[in-house]
Amino acid sequence: MHECCTVPIEQMMANEHKPDGVCCLISDVTEAPPRADCPESGTGSRKIQRRTVEHLVKPEQAGDIIDTQYYYCAAADCPVVYFSQDGASKFTTEDLRVAVFAKDPGKDVNVCYCYDWTRSRIENEIKETGVSTASQKIAEKVRASLCECDIKNPKGTCCLGDINRVVAAFQE
Repeated sequence: MHECCTVPIEQMMANEHKPDGVCCLISDVTEAPPRADCPESGTGSRKIQRRTVEHLVKPEQAGDIIDTQYYYCAAADCPVVYFSQDGASKFTTEDLRVAVFAKDPGKDVNVCYCYDWTRSRIENEIKETGVSTASQKIAEKVRASLCECDIKNPKGTCCLGDINRVVAAFQE
């Protein structure tokens, strides 16, 4: 089990399980710069593991993945999701097998890709019970090493920060 996954559930639920803001579940071994600007939007974007790209790009685009460092663009108004460090390769929302939470405001888009927590599921739970259990249930799974954020979530990291923002928005 990763060291950060042994912190108290409450700390994990608050998305405070990442040492120095880095998701401990993700290993990053390339020597490429940690950030690069998206060729489409100019947005500063962070490195993403190649296996995240390989897992989420549609099979018909898989042959377009080149052997280089990729970056994840989180800009909501930019269609580019992944781009290579040298700009020679990029993948848009149309090239992925899943809708991207940061780019698609739809109610049925996953916030948590490991356990299918969507905006509508969170909203419905809050309407029915007054609270959301999403953070607690996800944190318990993370603690048990039962998540695959690095390959299921397009941003390649834990979703708890996004979950907490969605919950807060619906509780206002």
